[in-house]
Amino acid sequence: MALFTDGPISLDTDLVQYENGILALAAEEQIDLTGKMALAQTEIGTRLLALLLRQETRSPFTNWIDPQDMLRREIGMGDVVATEPLKQWHVLKTLALVYRDAYNNQLNDRYQKKWQEYSTLEQNAKEMIYLIGVGVVGYPLPVPGMPAVAEQPGTGPGPGGTFFFQTTWVNQIGQESVAGPLATAVTAPGVQITVAPTVAPKFATGWNVYAGSGPQVCTLQNAAALGLSQGWTVPGSGLVNGRTPGNGQTPDYYVMNDRVLPRG
Repeated sequence: MALFTDGPISLDTDLVQYENGILALAAEEQIDLTGKMALAQTEIGTRLLALLLRQETRSPFTNWIDPQDMLRREIGMGDVVATEPLKQWHVLKTLALVYRDAYNNQLNDRYQKKWQEYSTLEQNAKEMIYLIGVGVVGYPLPVPGMPAVAEQPGTGPGPGGTFFFQTTWVNQIGQESVAGPLATAVTAPGVQITVAPTVAPKFATGWNVYAGSGPQVCTLQNAAALGLSQGWTVPGSGLVNGRTPGNGQTPDYYVMNDRVLPRG
């Protein structure tokens, strides 16, 4: 799973799963849907950071205490995983914000009912997160930036063609980040292509490279994680058909909110 700070934790398509007409509504009412999604994520992040700052952490398997406890204000939300319950909260909060604006624009009773409905659902989703826990990783790996691609004409038996590249970070316990943005190269035969990662984050101990002939077919090219100062070159024999990128890190432990009281 992606980290909370990797970018938007939900997409327009996630909103459409709840409301088929949400894109048309946003266009009709001139509501900045991207801005509302960002606002919802910011507000959720503020609430969860307050929770992280005041609660102990408990693993479902061990009595592990948060190794980042003394640095929490510095780290912020950088080690929080965007779990499915967290994404659901984000979607519902975004929809509540959208319908709030739509109602304020038109004073339409239908929009008001939708605003109230999604506000209630958003509150329920928030309380569920507080009960289930906020997923956190011990050695967070943020999404990489776009890799650097260098071409050296006439220096090797490069196969030529169009190539797409993505990278991921790997940490000391073998966890892998989500894949970063795509870089492309279009070359003639005989051109050597070398790929290098961006500046490594704190907990990265290596990196992986994924490559393919199209943006949807990038697969793992290295048998073992590459060193942080090590580049990778497209072999003369061409690309290999490895596995596709994973979904990122899963939580190592959870922050629980013992102050949540039963409703009713």
